[in-house]
Amino acid sequence: MKVKVLDAHLVTKIAAGEVIERPASVAKELIENSLDAGATKIELFVEGGGERRLCVADDGEGMTQEDLLLAIQRHTTSKISSEDDLSNIRTLGFRGEALASIVEVSKTVITSKSDESPEGVRVEIEGGRVLSVKAAGRARGTTVDVRELFFNVPARRKFLKSEKTEFFHIVRVVKRFALAYPSVHFRLEHDRKNVLDLPPRHDLRQTIAQLYTPELACALLDVHTAIPGITVRGLVSPSQIVRSDRTEQFIFVNGRFVKDSQINYAISQAYESALTGDQHPYVFLFIEIDPRAVDVNVHPQKAEVRFAEPIKVQAVVKQAITKALTSAHAVPRLEKSLTLPSGQPSPLGHYERGAGGEGPVHSRTREPMPSPIAKQLDLHSEIEALRQAATAPEPEPSFHVLGQLHGTYILVQTESGLEIIDQHIAHERILYERFLAQLREQKVIRQRLLIPMTIEMPPDKAELLAAHLKDLDERLGIGIEHFGGGTFILRDWPQVLASEWSKREFIETIERVLAVLEHEAEPSLEELAKTLAARVACEAAVVKNKPLRPEEMRELVKQLKQMQNPYHCPHGRPIVLAYSLEELEKRFGRR
Repeated sequence: MKVKVLDAHLVTKIAAGEVIERPASVAKELIENSLDAGATKIELFVEGGGERRLCVADDGEGMTQEDLLLAIQRHTTSKISSEDDLSNIRTLGFRGEALASIVEVSKTVITSKSDESPEGVRVEIEGGRVLSVKAAGRARGTTVDVRELFFNVPARRKFLKSEKTEFFHIVRVVKRFALAYPSVHFRLEHDRKNVLDLPPRHDLRQTIAQLYTPELACALLDVHTAIPGITVRGLVSPSQIVRSDRTEQFIFVNGRFVKDSQINYAISQAYESALTGDQHPYVFLFIEIDPRAVDVNVHPQKAEVRFAEPIKVQAVVKQAITKALTSAHAVPRLEKSLTLPSGQPSPLGHYERGAGGEGPVHSRTREPMPSPIAKQLDLHSEIEALRQAATAPEPEPSFHVLGQLHGTYILVQTESGLEIIDQHIAHERILYERFLAQLREQKVIRQRLLIPMTIEMPPDKAELLAAHLKDLDERLGIGIEHFGGGTFILRDWPQVLASEWSKREFIETIERVLAVLEHEAEPSLEELAKTLAARVACEAAVVKNKPLRPEEMRELVKQLKQMQNPYHCPHGRPIVLAYSLEELEKRFGRR
C-alpha cells in the first residue's frame, strides 16, 4: 500500500461525518450561525424528519456573494483570525467546518443578503459542487435550504432512525437554543404543521412555561451565585418535582449547550440528601465564565468543554444549587399530586415524549401553584432577602407531639397543621449531622481493629486508593497500609463508625469514598465525611416499631428541627410529611 493524497471532496466527506451526525446536527450548526449573525428571528421548516428537507431562515446580518462562496469552503470563518483568538472564543461557531460539511453531503440552496449589497445572492450546491450563482430578492438575512441529506453517503443515511425519532432530536435542539436565547423568536414547522412558535421573552420562566407548563415554571427555584470570574444562574426544581432520567437537565456555558460529567456530578452532590439514586431534578443552568478559562475546541460538534479550574466550577455549581434548595425548606405535603409535564398538553406534542420514551414526572407539591409568571423576578433583591433571612435568629419551634403511630411514626401538631415524622429516618438525620460535625472538626477517635483486615482492590481502584492513603489516615482516621499490588491492610477505623460490619461492608464503604475521589481531584473533607456518616447513621438510628415515651418523642422532634436539613435523610428519603389545616378542613367539608 502506498501513501496517497485523498481527493478534496473525500476529505470533506470524512470531516462531515464528524460534524454532521443526523438532521439535528444540521439544525444545530445552522442555528448557531444565525445567532452569531445577530438574528432576532429564526424559522425552521422540516420535512420527513429533516432527511428530506431542513430549511433554516433568519434575519441576521447576511452575507455578500463573495463571503457566501467562501463560507461553503472548509476552514473559512469570520469568527477567528489568529491563534490567540482560540483562547478567547465568544461566538458559538469558529471552526469553519459546519457549512462546508453540510453542503458536501446534501443538495443545498443558500440565499443571503447583507446591508452592503443592493440585492441578495442565491447559490445552489450539490455534493459540495457549486451548480449556480445568481441574484435573488430577499430581505436582510440568510436562508439555508438543505435537501436529501446524505444522498451521496448511503452508509450514513441507512443508520438514520425513523422520521419521528429524527424530528424529536431536532425539537430537542430547538428547545435548547430557546432556553439559552429567550429573547430570540424561534419557530418550527414539520411537514407544514406548526410545532413550536416561541415569541421573544426576557424571562427564562416564561420560556419554560411555553415549553413545559406554567405550573412547572412557577415551581422552579432560582439559582444565582457569583465569584470573580464565574457566575452560575438559572432555575432548578425542588426535591418534590423529579424525573426518572437526566433528559431535562440543560447546562449552558457562555450560551453554549454542553455535556459535562463533572458538572453533572456537582448537581447530583447538591441533591444527594434530597433525592434517591433513581430520581433526577429539572435543571436549567447557565455558567458564565471568562472565555480564557474554558476550552471549547475539544470536539468538532463543540458539545464538550474543558475548564482550566474544573474543581472551582464544580464548587460554585454545587454551592449555587445547595443554596437554592436550602432556602426553599420544602416539606413534602399530601394534599395534591401533579404530573408534569406528561399529564398536561405540551406545545411539543407527541414528538417530545413519544419518540424519546419519556415517562411521567413524579411530583408532590408543597402548596397550590400560583398563576403563570407575569413579570421578571429581581434576583438580586431576592438573594439579598434570603441572605438576611439566613442571618436572622431562628425562633423556638412551636409544636406539640400528639403521639406515636404503629410504633414508627410520630404525629406532631404544628401552627399550620399536622406533620407525620418517620422516627427512624429522623434519628438517622440527627446522627448523620452529628457525625458529620465531628469528622469536619477532625475530632476523630481511632479504633484499632483487633484483627487487621486484608482488602483486595482492582488495579484502577488500587491506584486511586494508594494515592489517597495519607488523606484517609489524617483526615478521616482510616488507617490503611498498602501491601503491594491491589492488596491493602485495614488497621484503624474511626471509633464513631465502629460497627459489627462484615468484610464486604467495610469494602463497600471504602469504595464509596473512592467514588468521591474519582470525581474530585481535590475532594473536600465534607464530601468524604458524608459517605461515611450516612452509612453509620442508618445502622445506628432507632429502629421502627419501637415504642417511645412522650419525652423521647419530643426530644427527637426538637433535635430534628434544629438540623440543617430536617426534611430528608442522607439517602434522599423524606423524613416529614405535612398535612395543612386548610386541607384538613376541606376534607371535612368545613371549606
